[in-house]
Amino acid sequence: MSNIQLAITDPEYKQWISNIEKRFRQQQIKASVQVNSSKIEFYWSLGRDICEMHVEERWGESVIKQLSEDLRLAIDEAKGLTPGNLYYCKRFYSLYNQLFEKVPQVGEIFHYSLKNESQRSELQIVPQVGEIFKPLHAITENRMLPLNIFAIPWGHHKIILDRYESEPMKALFYAAKTLEHSWSRAVLENMMGDKGKGNGLYERQGKAVNNFPATMPYPTGDLAAEIISDPLNMSFLKLKTKYDEHTLKQALIRHVNDLLMSLGTGFAYIRNEYLLSVAGKEQFSDLLFYNTKLHAYVVVEVKVTEFESSYLGQLSGYMSLVNHILKDEIDRPTIGLLICRSKNNVFAQYCLEGYNQPIAITAYEGIQILPENFNDTLPSIEELEAEIEKQ
Repeated sequence: MSNIQLAITDPEYKQWISNIEKRFRQQQIKASVQVNSSKIEFYWSLGRDICEMHVEERWGESVIKQLSEDLRLAIDEAKGLTPGNLYYCKRFYSLYNQLFEKVPQVGEIFHYSLKNESQRSELQIVPQVGEIFKPLHAITENRMLPLNIFAIPWGHHKIILDRYESEPMKALFYAAKTLEHSWSRAVLENMMGDKGKGNGLYERQGKAVNNFPATMPYPTGDLAAEIISDPLNMSFLKLKTKYDEHTLKQALIRHVNDLLMSLGTGFAYIRNEYLLSVAGKEQFSDLLFYNTKLHAYVVVEVKVTEFESSYLGQLSGYMSLVNHILKDEIDRPTIGLLICRSKNNVFAQYCLEGYNQPIAITAYEGIQILPENFNDTLPSIEELEAEIEKQ
């Protein structure tokens, strides 16, 4: 819009054109989402037919291949109904049908409720006419999380199916997170971790050592405990073997978006080396965040060594300063997060008992280590410029 030269230069007219353009783009996005939801709902119905009609038992194991050919003959737009995709439709329905049952509503619209009581204790239905899947209680969070699996792109579903077809609760967890954070397929795969190693977000989320339930009111303490993962996945970093705290912190700042995703839900970055000045004394916290879910500042201290009890005193001091300098009436008490190279969980938990401020302790893993002479193998700027001048 900014590059278009309009015949009428009146500012109000130009603003009106800009608003119309924005509304049009928003409608395009809504239409795209609606088309995707309709397609996924159609795939669900195909998977349901294949399962409930027992088509392979009735017409033989090769019926899926024949069904694909016949559907593509009967429907011009059905190019995507390959045999492989039909099997995905079957697996898609089989996976989530373990968790939901259809309940008819007005106008022949269906919503889904959880099938058995043990699942109902973890996933709670909120009635709302006109949606296919009702908002559900997130797997590991004590709060409501809207979940409509038909709004998730088909490519994401296939990734989840390939990994967690036999683990429906994990599949639902990653489906919910994909919808909540609009993950790309690459981010989804990264969050799922390495296959068979149990290092995905499902296993790590809410595992940090903390004193939140004892130092924060219910249910805020439980929510805070579920947000922070342990260990933090820092596979987005590449550092040389002998890195120090300064090097690590600078690398985290350069990759702050990846760090925010690794930390958990609702984190917003404020700055590094935040100045906290009181009575002529200046202190600098490593990293300062604000968590929009908890409505609290989060002071982060980063260590490249194993957890030591002395680290908590330094962090606690920074938290007190933030409470006095930055915290407003609408903010909850400041939270402390200590990130260490490693920790002994029992020792760390005992050390936390002496603090009445909300603190969590987590380790980190996954940093890719480069050889010490790695930079020596790369040409310098001067060498590159000299090489260009020769050409």
